[in-house]
Amino acid sequence: MQRNPRRRRTSLKTLALTALYGAASACANPAPADDGASPHGTAGTDGGTSTPNGELKPDASGWVDPASNDLGIQGAFYPYGDRYGVAKCVNVGMHAPDECSLITAPPPPPATGFPNQDGKMCTSGATAVILPCKAGVTTSGCPEHDFSNMWGAGIGFDFNALGGTDGGVTLKNPWNPDEHGVVGMAFELDVVPAPGLRVEFPLRLTDSEAQAVNLPPGSTTDDHPDGAPYWGGNASFSNSPVQAGHNELRWADVKKPGTTPSYVFDKARLLGIQFHVPAVQTAAPGAYAFCVSHLTPLRQ
Repeated sequence: MQRNPRRRRTSLKTLALTALYGAASACANPAPADDGASPHGTAGTDGGTSTPNGELKPDASGWVDPASNDLGIQGAFYPYGDRYGVAKCVNVGMHAPDECSLITAPPPPPATGFPNQDGKMCTSGATAVILPCKAGVTTSGCPEHDFSNMWGAGIGFDFNALGGTDGGVTLKNPWNPDEHGVVGMAFELDVVPAPGLRVEFPLRLTDSEAQAVNLPPGSTTDDHPDGAPYWGGNASFSNSPVQAGHNELRWADVKKPGTTPSYVFDKARLLGIQFHVPAVQTAAPGAYAFCVSHLTPLRQ
């Protein structure tokens, strides 16, 4: 199956990364708004007026404690990129590390923690330029474009991750916003990175959805050929309609990318949110630097 050239990372890598940050914390203790829009909310496509109360406030290491909110949310912010963790760019695509996406801040894996800069979670780096596949590599896009293994970088946050100390194991569990009257998400973005941004919402796949694309039970949309659903997802895999400043989205505006009906966006199976900078297809590596703050579930 043809895979989106802006494909994101694998769930195994996400598990490894969130384990690091969750364990560290456990040990330490949709439409975009118009310019000048008020942070007090706008009418949502799910009906009613939403008020962005209950902002998720990470601690100094990037961990959101469940005692800090009444939504059952706990998890860690983390950076990710195609040369880190399972490092598909290097280990599957067989590219040199310097040809892959680079994270310059925060400290990339295997470093632990995500520095909270006065409420802002900031990242910088450069995404890879998508190259032709190496000889013998047959993943999606090959031989012309290795977008399966050179997909970019970003930062993410898990809604329901259990940070533990037993071998650094962290379990990523679904979180259902309907159980808490949450109709969407709001966040602040200081600048839109030049390569663009996709605000993604990974899901746990059902066994039948996983089987349809030859994935094992328990897989997530991180492993799916089309990648995760995202704000503004469409057949052409274009980016999310983010803007500098205040952004709001509703679940009705989160779509599965592509045209194949091999899975559906089911918000009852939400695992988290990612801010993904896609790899670029031409010219120089895609330099990026941005900060996310005031991540807030929207309630009716």
